[in-house]
Amino acid sequence: MMASRCKSLRLFAVQSLKSVAPKRATNIPACRFLQSSAARQFSSTATRFASGTQQELIQALENEIDAEKKLEQENLGGSSAPVITGFNIVTDGAEVRLSKTHGDENILVVFNVNHSVDVDEDFETEENVEQNAVPVSRPHFSIEVTKGSKRLCFEMELVETEDGQYDVQVEEFYIAPAAKGDDVGVEHKVYSSAGKFIDPGLHELLFLRYLEERGFTTDFCNQLVTYATHYEHSQYVNLLKNIKSFVSGSS
Repeated sequence: MMASRCKSLRLFAVQSLKSVAPKRATNIPACRFLQSSAARQFSSTATRFASGTQQELIQALENEIDAEKKLEQENLGGSSAPVITGFNIVTDGAEVRLSKTHGDENILVVFNVNHSVDVDEDFETEENVEQNAVPVSRPHFSIEVTKGSKRLCFEMELVETEDGQYDVQVEEFYIAPAAKGDDVGVEHKVYSSAGKFIDPGLHELLFLRYLEERGFTTDFCNQLVTYATHYEHSQYVNLLKNIKSFVSGSS
């Protein structure tokens, strides 16, 4: 009974469509054939277009990689990374960690080269273009001085001096529990103070002399900028290589 009812409903639906459809509807199979043919033609064209775009993109990436490698040789001293005197250097992707000891203290510097290149309006001058100047990386970084179960932390910003060298200013400072393993995160409940609100005398002792005794001098700042610029550039080249591999389908 159910089958009979379903069949009748189907017949009713077909008959209803026939009664309201124009006679040209009898050409539906031909229309479908034309649509199918057009779809196959579009698919084929799209495939050829995609293949052409892929090859152009791969070639453009290869050209860019070659140009960046040439720039690295001419302006960055080659592929070997610069040194930062007195520190051990460990990298993990865009993150860089510098470490050393000072007496009974463990000192750690952490920075990330992502978004560290700030090209100002004066950078793209004719002189810089002719010299293939490399955008300078000036990452914000943290300094942690750990002793026992506590660490004294500074959040630092690199600033360029009038003579073209680099120095730092303290953006923030605080005391936190010693880090556990590689996790240097600090809980939000830890109080911190802005560096610009400190007493001038304390500024001299804590921000300048204390840090200078631990190797954070103008020389350190210049070496950090040199290293960060070289490393950021190498990460950019690696990104281009990875995109090329992804687009070309190779692993």
